[in-house]
Amino acid sequence: MCHGGQDCENTIGSYRCMMRCGRGFRRTTDGLSCTDVDECLESHPCHQQCMNTIGSYRCACEPGFQLRNRRCIDINECRQRVCRLDQQCKNTRGGYTCIDLCPNGMTKSGNGTCVDIDECRDGTHQCRFNQICENTRGSYHCTCPRGFRSQGVGRPCVDIDECEVRHTCQHECVNTPGSHRCLCPTGYHLMANGKTCQDIDECLEQNIQCGANRMCFNTRGSYQCIDTPCPPNYQRDPATGFCLKNCPPNDLECALSPYALEYKLLSLPFGIAANQDLIRLVAYTQDGVMHPRTTFQVVDEDITLPFTLRDENMKGVLFTTRPLREPHTYRMKVRALSYSEDGAIEYQTTFIVYIAVSAYPY
Repeated sequence: MCHGGQDCENTIGSYRCMMRCGRGFRRTTDGLSCTDVDECLESHPCHQQCMNTIGSYRCACEPGFQLRNRRCIDINECRQRVCRLDQQCKNTRGGYTCIDLCPNGMTKSGNGTCVDIDECRDGTHQCRFNQICENTRGSYHCTCPRGFRSQGVGRPCVDIDECEVRHTCQHECVNTPGSHRCLCPTGYHLMANGKTCQDIDECLEQNIQCGANRMCFNTRGSYQCIDTPCPPNYQRDPATGFCLKNCPPNDLECALSPYALEYKLLSLPFGIAANQDLIRLVAYTQDGVMHPRTTFQVVDEDITLPFTLRDENMKGVLFTTRPLREPHTYRMKVRALSYSEDGAIEYQTTFIVYIAVSAYPY
């Protein structure tokens, strides 16, 4: 019979002893020996790599994979912190890639460059209420509309009261949301700068007609019709408005009376200081030339008037004696005496001066 390690195989009329082969081996054709089975070649039992061994085989994986239940599973290297802190790890099949990070507020574009994130456009900003989002490179900031001030990110902008700032308006300031409005007193209009007030010349703009022997006197904020009659034997010059004497021949009394009567109208703001020159009076000859020898004096001088007169270079200079601190219209009468070379009175000119002081310093 057969020995141990052999199998008995019956044949017709006899039998034969065959080599018993273990797992992973196969009997040769004559049955007398065993030869290794190459499982890698015959059955492809592995997922990626197969290495045949004597009587068996061994499965292996490519780099970046690990064997699990005969399957090769990708290793996520990013979990092992293989990239620098300033890089982003991206796992790939069988490997990984370290990507340089963009600064805060930036992101990678399709060509790999860092481009700004417009937080204002994509809505990731924290500007709220009436704040305005302004994008900057890598960031953004919240600003307030003109006329408002910020209380910080995410808090509403509050109105600035421009009227609390001195000299915002020349007269009256009215605060409005985000802005302000300047007002002027009656008789003034607001100038183009939106701040200062300018007197309205009603006499000119409204073409005020005061009537015969009257003159429209524009005052600051209003106007007055002033009586400006010419005395007997005087005629009004249509160009200047002066009253000029027209004496009959050989009328000595007429000849010795004032040659001309002039009305002067002066409108002043409130608050002019003392010792300020206001107007210069000039006496002219019949030929319209400034007389070279003229003195000036106030007629019936009123000590309550805040004005007086001095002679200076053949002119009468009217100036303040005290600050103008109340609205009022004053009337002064000034006489000018012009002398000939031998000292005789040659001309007399009378000035009626109206001075209107406004209630406002403009």
